Amino acid sequence: MRNIYKTFSLFFILISVFSSCSKKGCTDPMSLAYDVEASKDDGSCTYPENVKKSLVLKVTATWCPPCGDWGAEYVNNIYNDFSGNAEVISVHDDSDFGVDIGYNLMSILNPTGVPSFYLGLDPMGNSGYGNVSDLISADLSTINQASMAVEHSILDGNMLIRVQSQLENQFSGDNCYLALYIMEDGQVAPQQVSGVGEVVDYVHNHTLRTEANGSTFGMPITFEDGKNLTEVTAALVPDPIWNHGNLYVVAVIWQQNGSTYDFINLAR
Repeated sequence: MRNIYKTFSLFFILISVFSSCSKKGCTDPMSLAYDVEASKDDGSCTYPENVKKSLVLKVTATWCPPCGDWGAEYVNNIYNDFSGNAEVISVHDDSDFGVDIGYNLMSILNPTGVPSFYLGLDPMGNSGYGNVSDLISADLSTINQASMAVEHSILDGNMLIRVQSQLENQFSGDNCYLALYIMEDGQVAPQQVSGVGEVVDYVHNHTLRTEANGSTFGMPITFEDGKNLTEVTAALVPDPIWNHGNLYVVAVIWQQNGSTYDFINLAR
C-alpha cells in the first residue's frame, strides 16, 4: 500500500511539474502582460502603440475668475478636439489644491498671470484658443520618439503603477526621466468665475496631486534593447481628502537638456 501511495504521489507531482512547465502566456518581462509563470509564449504580450501625444500644463487658481471661465473652456475644448491625444495637468496656485510639485513646476514656468497654458514647458501665449489648438496640432504631427502604456491599481491606500516604454525612430533615450503624476477628477470646491462670482459647488478636474516619487520630473530611466518597464508603489493621502476612486496617472517621459527638460511623450 505504501508503494502505491508513493507511486500516485510521484505521478501527481510529475503532472504538476509538467503543467507548470508548459503553461502558455506572455514571456516578455518588458510587457505589461508578462506572466511570470508562463514558459511558452502564446502571443499575448502587449506593447505600446506608436502614437505621439501632447502635454498641456495649465496654471490656475480657485481665486482667479478667468480660470473658472475661459480657462476651463479651453480645457474642455482640448479634450473635445484632441480626445485621447492630449492631456491637461492643472497646476494650482492656491491653498485649496496647491502642492509642492505644482509650486516647483510654476517656479520653472514662471507664469506672468493666471490662467496660463504651456505645451510641455513652452508658453502657449495669450492669442486665444485657436493658437492653443494650432500648437497642439503641430506637436501631434511631429515624429514620436517613445511609445508608452500605463496601468495602475489601488490597494490598502497604495497605488501600484506600471509603465511600459519603448524607443521609436532611432531616439537615443539618453538622459530620460519618467514622471508619474497622480491626478484627481471630481473635487468640489469654490471657484471664482468671471461675470458670476463665487461658485461654491464648482467641480475641479485634471488636478495635480503629486508625483509618485516626490520629484518634479520623476526618476531617471534607462532602456534595455530600447525597452523599459517601471513599477512604483506610491502611498496615497487617505480618503476622503483624496477620492481614491477618482485618481488616475499621467506617465510622462522628459529628456533633460542642460538645465531644462524637453517633453517626449505621455500615457494615461
